[in-house]
Formats: sequence, structure tokens, C-alpha cells
Amino acid sequence: MLDFSGLETFSRRDFFKTATAAGLLPFGLGASETQIAEDPLGKVRTKRFPTLVAIISAQIDSLWCGHQGDDACTVAREVLIYADHLPKRLQQGINVALLWLNVYSIKHTGHQLHKLSHRRLREVLNQGETHCQSGSLPRIEWCEDHLLHTAISGITMLGRLVIHSRTPAREWIGGGWSKQCESSTSLVSVPAPPLADLSNHYDVCIIGSGAGGATVAERATRAGLRVLIVDVGDFISPDGLIQKLPQPDGSTCLSPPRSDQVLYRLYKDGAGQIAGGLGKVRSKLQLAIPALRKKIPPKQTVNVCQARVFGGGPYVNNAIHLPILESVYQSWNQRQPSGVSYAEFSGLMQLICCELGVNTEVTESQISDRSMRFAEGCHALGEHVQPLPVAMRRECSGCGSDNSVDSFGDHIGGIHPYQPGQSNSFLTAAMNAPLPADVSYRTEARRLQITRDEAGSLQVAGVEVCRKEESGCSTHSTIQADQFVVAAGIGETNRLLSHSLSRVGLSNQHLGKRLTANIGTAMYAMFDKPIWPSNSERPEPGVTQCFLVDRRNIMENGKMVEEPALENWFHFPGTVALALTGWFSEFANVMRKFNHLSMSGIVVPTKVRPTNYVDCCGDFHLEFDCEEFEMLLRGMRRIARIYFAAAKPDDGVTLHLPTKAILMRFGRPACIRTMDDFEWALAQIRRRGPAFVNLLTTHPQGGASLGDVVDPETFRMKTDGGELISNLTVADSSIFPAGCEINPQLTLKALATLAARRMLECRP
Repeated sequence: MLDFSGLETFSRRDFFKTATAAGLLPFGLGASETQIAEDPLGKVRTKRFPTLVAIISAQIDSLWCGHQGDDACTVAREVLIYADHLPKRLQQGINVALLWLNVYSIKHTGHQLHKLSHRRLREVLNQGETHCQSGSLPRIEWCEDHLLHTAISGITMLGRLVIHSRTPAREWIGGGWSKQCESSTSLVSVPAPPLADLSNHYDVCIIGSGAGGATVAERATRAGLRVLIVDVGDFISPDGLIQKLPQPDGSTCLSPPRSDQVLYRLYKDGAGQIAGGLGKVRSKLQLAIPALRKKIPPKQTVNVCQARVFGGGPYVNNAIHLPILESVYQSWNQRQPSGVSYAEFSGLMQLICCELGVNTEVTESQISDRSMRFAEGCHALGEHVQPLPVAMRRECSGCGSDNSVDSFGDHIGGIHPYQPGQSNSFLTAAMNAPLPADVSYRTEARRLQITRDEAGSLQVAGVEVCRKEESGCSTHSTIQADQFVVAAGIGETNRLLSHSLSRVGLSNQHLGKRLTANIGTAMYAMFDKPIWPSNSERPEPGVTQCFLVDRRNIMENGKMVEEPALENWFHFPGTVALALTGWFSEFANVMRKFNHLSMSGIVVPTKVRPTNYVDCCGDFHLEFDCEEFEMLLRGMRRIARIYFAAAKPDDGVTLHLPTKAILMRFGRPACIRTMDDFEWALAQIRRRGPAFVNLLTTHPQGGASLGDVVDPETFRMKTDGGELISNLTVADSSIFPAGCEINPQLTLKALATLAARRMLECRP
């Protein structure tokens, strides 16, 4: 086992050689082989805080062109508030990276990092965006020393996130939204429901409140059953994260939720759940000696973003409901729900869309000017662009939720005010049924108590849970019910099932396998002229994902290949700050033109293969193969053509690519203004491979797949011996036997509806 926490015991001379190890950790690299300090952020607060403040201060100086437009100490403290929600291995990465960067500064300048001027600090931590007058400092390039580069990127990324989540930077760059969104009269509020009495006996206990669990809950409460919904996430009212800014006249103006708070309050691990890492590191010596260290190849990383809030994915997602294609459904090869043809499954999806009020009218009426740039490019190229079907109210004000929270009640997602006689989310409907579902949020399911009944059949006797009360104390209970439904989300579902089986000597060798995902990335187009504000009446940001360009086959080099699907995206400044390259000046130049930006995403579905899986701890192992990476590159080219087609003679466009470092050309940061520039950049990315691209997924699928882990007829969990656990249903995206190749929300709700029907049919 490598113990990076021991770095502090080294002499300063040794540390100059070994501090490179810090670069492993900010993105979760090598965590399984490290021993983590008990309180790594405590060391940051007591020993590394001046170094963190110095880096943030230099970032603020770059953004405000030589001025301190925000308080660096306050930002640094809020960086650590966010970091408290990251996995321990990432916290340790922050700790060791700051130590390393300080020693790196001493080595090259003779001074600690916080003793340097802003200009000098940027010269020391320089990947090519800062001109060094002395010429004596080395340039830190990802392709030469990706560990050092990753360490700096991790620290500066945290600074960028918090700086651009705060009001001073938002106002400085002109970020905002439509006037109707600023009025406090637009807000909606939902009071927190009382926490359930966990000593009661229930007909159905559902673990997880997302798309799968909420669907089962609605079907079960409609049937008159007494239902309990348990979720590890907290209950947050739709208006709970909105920023309320006092005005000079005594009124209150609303501002979008802070991106850093969105990430740590609504997402698992503060959205720092990383699949991938460094690979095998056998000794500290391998890291200490530069020649050996630089031979360690970079490895792909995929950021797996999963909601951790009561309401799950539908609480934070953009309400897109796309049906699975018949060809994909049929390709599941005997793993479809038993006896359900595609025609029947399609009919079920249509019924769900009617229940939820899915429509395209709102995406056609609430289009922002940023989104229109994407559509204009598509039209110029003859690309067919179609409005996305979303579960949103047609009278939507177009304020957008940015994968965070809809504070205005327009999304028919996880939590919103109940409207009798109208479409409501399945979770809201279940909580307002004639016999309402009880709920227990901030409640973690620890173990299913699997036993045998008098006839010798496997069953769940109860589920052991731990609830964090309002006081902060934890309460341990065992919930008893006739039926149990696991819909906790991939990772948590696999961890819970694996742990519960192993405790009683059972297993399923297929558990965790057949993991797939829709992996994507974003490209940003900065036009020469501002896009917003404009003279149009279009909302800002409008429906944040309103256009789809479907995948298609094209001829390339005499061979038929596939281009992936594209969607227009929108993110508020704090989230954009996570995606762009640059640590100081290059990044600041882009952010000061935030209102010039339009953005689009590429989605590439992965295939089933042994290297992609969820382990028994619920951790993801997920990566592209060569074919999938090439499809991603084709998607990037497709977006480039669209945005260049949207440019005008007096309003050109510069593309910003989703790379982990600035691309250098002729000794300067590359400027992508033409397709020739883009093709050069694409060649550089291809040469470095998928490890060089920022990749993320919000759509993991599989791990407890139908056919292998879950019986396709009853949706019951089964063991290696083929025994069914008689009262245990699985009903989240874990049961996908392969990828659905599009947004999986509608497919999941249809599968969960079938699971609920089978559960109700099997009740005595």
C-alpha cells in the first residue's frame, strides 16, 4: 500500500524529488492504493491555507485585470466548505497538492508560493498562458508531466468554481437571467414533509426516490398500499438554493443558485465521483524520480454525476423524455422484460408521457438566443434539429434549471407544488395520494436482512437504516415491510445488494457487470459579439436543453461511420468554470465574455464489456474504447461545423475544446477560428487520447441487469443458484441489460412501471 500521507515526514531535499505524488489525487488517481489522512482538510486549514489563498488571489487578479474584485480569503474558506463534501481521497489530494506546489515554488524561486507577487506566481504555475520575462522557469505541460499539471488544475478548478459561483464575479462578467426570473413572486416553495415513524410496518418499503423509486411509489399508492420511501438525500424545497439579493429600495432580487452549493447539496460526493485513475504505481520511488514518474501514462477519468437529494435524478435533470428505439430494445437479447413486445413497451412509454405532460411546445417557445445560435448553424448546414420532448409545464417562464433545481415549479420532476387535476411528478403524486406515501430522507439503507421463511424461500425480513435527524444525531432502525424495492441508483444499489448477499453467504457473480453509460463532453463557442442581452424577447437561459440533433451515419475515408447525437446545453458561470481550460489569463479572458458563449454537448453510448463494471463498494470502473473515442471526435467535428456555420462576416466565433490543458501552437495558446484550426487541434487530441479530454456521464446504466441479476419476468433479485428473493424487487437503471443509447429517464420509468405491476400481482 502506498501511503501518500507520509510525504510530510520527508526532508525538504527528499520532498523536492517526491512531492510529485500530490498530482495523483485531485482527480481521484490511485486512491485504492493510498492510505488517507484522517482529516486532510484540517491540515489545509492549519498549514496550507496561505498557499490556497495565494493561488485564488492570483486568479481573482487575472479576472479583474489587476484588481482584487473579491476577497481571496473568503473564497478560500468557501472552497474548503465545498471540499468537505468531496471523497476523502480528493481531500487528501488537495492537501498534498498544496504542499507540493509550495515546495515547487521554493525550488524554482527560493520563496514560498504565498510570498510571490501575482505576476510571479503565474510565471511559476505556467502552462503556456503567461509570458515569462526571465525565461528561466519551466513550462508545465500536460503531455510532459501530467501529474504536476493535474495537481495545479485541481486546485485552480476549485478556485474557479467558487469565484464564479459568487455574486461579485457573476456581476463582473454580466451573468444573469430574464427579468421575470428575478421577481420573488415567481418562486415556489414546498414544505418539508414530516419524517416517517420507522417503527411502523409498511406494505412496501422503497429505497430511493428517483425516477425508478418514485414511479413504483406512485403505482403502489394508487393501488391503495401503505408505502414508505427512504432516501439518503436531504429534502430541499425548490426555492431552497435560490440567491436572494437585497436591493437599495428594500426589495429582493433573485439570482440563480450558486453552482458550488448546487454540487455539494444536490450531488453525490459534491459531483466528485470519479471513475478511472492512475493505474498501477508500485513504489514511491517510481513517483520520486522524474524519469520514472514521467513514464507513468495518464489514464482516462470519467466524472459520474449522480443526484443525492430527495427526489433523485428527476429533481435535478432537465426533464427530457426520449423513447428507446425498437432496434435497441430488441438488441437486449432475451433480457427484455418477459412477454413484453416493443409495441407494448412503446405504448407504456406513451402512457407515461401523457401522465407527465411531456411536450415539445415549451422547448419551441422558450428558446434562448444562445440556443438559437446552435439551431442557426444546424439550419445553415441542413442538419435536422428537433425540439426535445420534456416534462415541463407549457406556461414555463423559461428560467432554466442548469441540472440543479427548478425554483419556479415548471419542471414536472422530483419536487414541486402539487396541482390537482394536472400533471405532477410521480414522487409528488405519491406524496399527495389519498393514502400518501410516508417519507424518510437523510436515511441511508445499510443492509437488507435476507433470511429464509418457513418454506425455505429467500426473503427480506427488514432493512437496517441510519437516519440523520434534524439535530444532527443519527438514529439506527430496522424497517419492516411486506415488499422491498431497491432503487437507490447505480453504485448504491450494487453496494447494498452485494453487501447484503455476502453477509448471509450468498452471491450473484453477475452483480456489477454489464455497466454502460452515455458519456459526453461539452464544447463552447465564443462569438465576437455578445449573444445576451439582446433586443429579442427570448428568455435567458430558457429551456437549457431544447434541441436535439440525432445521430447519423456518414461516409468517412471510404467507410461508413456513425456521428453521435448532439444537444445544446447551458450552464451558469460556476459550472462553466469547471469545464474550460486555463488557470489564469486564458480562462479569465473567456469568462469575461460569458455572454458571448453558446455551448453544446456530445453523447456517446458505451458498449457492454468486462472492463466497465461497478465494484462491490459501489465504485465505477468506466472508460471509452478506441471506437467510442473516435465517435466522440466525430461529434466534436460535427459541433465545430455547426458553430462555424452560425458565424457571420461581422461576428466570428472561437471554439473552446474540452481538453485538460491548453493546446499550444507556435509557442502560444491555440486559437480555434477555422475548420483548419480545428482539424489541427483534433489531431492533437487524438494523439493524446481520451485521457486528455474532460468526460462525464449523468446516465450510467446496468450492474444488476435483467436476465443475470434480476429475473426478467418478476423483477425479483436472484442468486447464483437461481433462487429468487421473494419480496425483493429492483427498479432503477441498474436493471438495464445494456445501454438504451439515449436519455434513459423514460425507459427507466417504463421498466419501473412493469416492476411495480409484477410486484402488485405477486402480493398474496
